[in-house]
This record gives sequence, structure tokens and C-alpha cells, in this order.
Amino acid sequence: MTIVAIIGKPNTGKSTLFNAMIGKRAAIVHDTPNLTRDRHYGEYIYNENKFLLIDTGGIEEQDNAPFIKLVEEQADIAINESDVILFIIDNRGEITGDDHYIAKKLRKRKDKVILVANKCDAGDNDLNQDIYRLGFDKIISVSAEHRLNIDEIKDSVMEYSSSDDDDIATDVIKFAIIGKPNTGKSSIVNGLLNEERMIVSDIPGTTRDAVDSYFEYEGRKLVIIDTAGIRRAAKIEEPSEYYTILRSKLAVRRSDVVVVVMDIMDGVTFQDKRILDESIDFLKPTVIVFNKTDKIEGIQKTKIYKIVTEKLDFENYLPKMYVSAKEKKHMTKIIDIGLKLKDSLPMHFPKHDLNTLLFEIVSQHKHPIIKRSRPRFFSLQQVSKEPIRFLIRCTSPESIDSNYKRYIINSLREKLNIGGLPFELNFKERSR
Repeated sequence: MTIVAIIGKPNTGKSTLFNAMIGKRAAIVHDTPNLTRDRHYGEYIYNENKFLLIDTGGIEEQDNAPFIKLVEEQADIAINESDVILFIIDNRGEITGDDHYIAKKLRKRKDKVILVANKCDAGDNDLNQDIYRLGFDKIISVSAEHRLNIDEIKDSVMEYSSSDDDDIATDVIKFAIIGKPNTGKSSIVNGLLNEERMIVSDIPGTTRDAVDSYFEYEGRKLVIIDTAGIRRAAKIEEPSEYYTILRSKLAVRRSDVVVVVMDIMDGVTFQDKRILDESIDFLKPTVIVFNKTDKIEGIQKTKIYKIVTEKLDFENYLPKMYVSAKEKKHMTKIIDIGLKLKDSLPMHFPKHDLNTLLFEIVSQHKHPIIKRSRPRFFSLQQVSKEPIRFLIRCTSPESIDSNYKRYIINSLREKLNIGGLPFELNFKERSR
């Protein structure tokens, strides 16, 4: 997935451009400078390619504005992480010291920068001549507010598109270690690497960036990606923590296996479930690790293990481990389970077998009657082997009961021996 960052000084229309490219109102837009302090990001699809777009706060050379250094710190992360940078300026205003300050910051990435002259409304397309002094070759005139020339930006971004695997060789298996703050993620990484590679602290949020550590395990090349803790939005006090969340999401997206770390003393919290859902939504092989078992004594363990397992509810099919990073117990088993999941992909199921199985599933337990009729199921098709995706053609897909969907999913998991791998099942209309 190509990552695109929108960079510029305050009040140049960054959020308006973000909304225009995403195609919906996702970022807050207002004339007040510095309104975008927390980061926004979203996906858009163009010519069958996916792009991740990052809206950043305004950068200023002077540091007297509230949060300005934190905002610039976040923008710097976006600049370094991105494949393409949209440097946006206000064509109706003056080119200021702030614009030149940003231009100097971007000059090392010049070949990846598209200069966007915004607020070029109809009949007002003459470029401010001072724009050329910023030193960028690729310039596009747009009106983000009126959605003018947005496709021209997208066409230009397409030229910089990168493959999902261009960052690390494809023969390397990437493990992302994710979870809320202070669950012991860095301690687990240290245990896996058998060295104190990460800073470990009782202070939540010690790890700010996603960090890659390369090593070999039983003749295989692996990468461990340690990520900053993910907090609920309501508990994020520093603007910089929004980029912490973003980088964790990016780490999940570029990983092959995800290890979701939870503090067993906290049980399975709402935030744990949200983080777990993030991995499942990406259809990544996922291992749940309950850490800090050293804090539980004797007979309590069986009781607590049962409680946390029951709280997983629909995610209970995922493989689970109970470990103590502090005592470095069962560390390599995390890798063993993750590799086993990854090695089971891609999975292929013959078309005839799938249709026979669908008939068997819906015959054994019929869908309840809805408004004097029940949906009819015609075919089951595998549309992707890695990740695993299925499509059922049926009548009235919008009326299919959620519990019945769950029944089909559980039946497919059992009958096809998919085990602990997430997969996707969609329903599509077919006439009778």
C-alpha cells in the first residue's frame, strides 16, 4: 500500500484536500489555523490500487504556537514513513518563511514531493511566481474546496506507487507485536531476541516508534516489529500519540503474523478487543499472548485463564498463549505458533467441494423465514487464498441474520479445517 502524506503550513487547505481525495468528510475543516492537531488518516482506492492518506498538522518555523513542536514531530514521522509527499501551499497568499522552512525540510525527499498549489479556483489559475523559488519540479494547481484537479493529483501519486513488500525481502517473515501500553510488549521482544534490545519501563508509552529487529530462528529469517502501545482515543493526552496509533496500524498492515499482547491481570478489556479486531480486519494470522502470568499464584491460574478465554467470545478460535516475559517462559512458542499459522497459507479449496459443503451447511440448519420468505443460497466461491476470502451468492444478502452468518462461518472453519486463521465471508445478490 502506498503511503501519502499531506504537508504544509497552517490554513493552506490540507484537511480540505484530504477530504476531497478520500471522498468523504473525514477531517475537520475550519479557517482557524492549527485546528488539525490530532492526525487523521484514511484509505482510498484509485485504479484498483489502495492508498493510505495522512493529514498532518500545520508546520511553522516559530515554536511559540501551542503544541507546534509536537505537531512538527508528527509531521516528520509522516514525511519519513511516506512514499509520496503532497506539499500544499496557498496560491492566493504569500509564500512565507514557513513555506521555505518546510521546503528545506523536504528537499532531501525532493524526488518524492509533489507541490500542490491550492485555492486555484475557476478563472484564478495563474500561479504565484514565488512558488517556483521553493525548488520543486512537479507542481499541480488545484481547488480542494471545489474538487478541481483532484484526479490529476491521484494520477501523479500513482507514478510513485510502491508494492506492499518492497521494504523487506519476501523470504523474511514479519511479526508485529501490538497491544495497549504497558502490557509488556517490549519485554516479550527482548525475550524473543534473548537480549535487551528494547527499552523496558513501567511507564506506559515508553516505545514511541515501531522498531524492526532482524534475527534468525531455526534457519529462518524473521523480523520482530515492536510497536508503541495503542490507547483509546479518549485517553490520548498528547497529540503525538495519534502517530503512535498510526504507526502501530501500519506495522500490522506490513506484517505476516500479528502477536496481540494483553495483560492477564487486566483481563480482556474493551481496548484489547478493539486492537484484536484491527488485526482480524486485516485478516492477518494472529496469536493472542496473555502476559504477566508470574503475578498469578497456584490454583488462581486455571480460574483466571478460563475467565479471560470466555471474554474473547467470537475471537476464541485464535491460538492463545499464557506467558511470563519477566521469567522468559515459553517465548519461542510464540514464534512456533506464528510460523505454523503463516506456513498454512495459502489455502486452496476446490470449487466443487465448496458448493457441496454450502448445500450441506444450509440444509442442516435452515435460515429463519424473514417477511414470509427465506434467503436462497446458490454458490460458495473462494476469491482469495492469502488472505482467505469467500463469497456466497444468494438472494437478499442484506436480510441474512447475523447469527446465521456466524453459523456459516463457524461451519466453514470446522469443515475446511481452517483452524486459528481469520478469514472473510461476503454475500452477494443473485436473482432467483
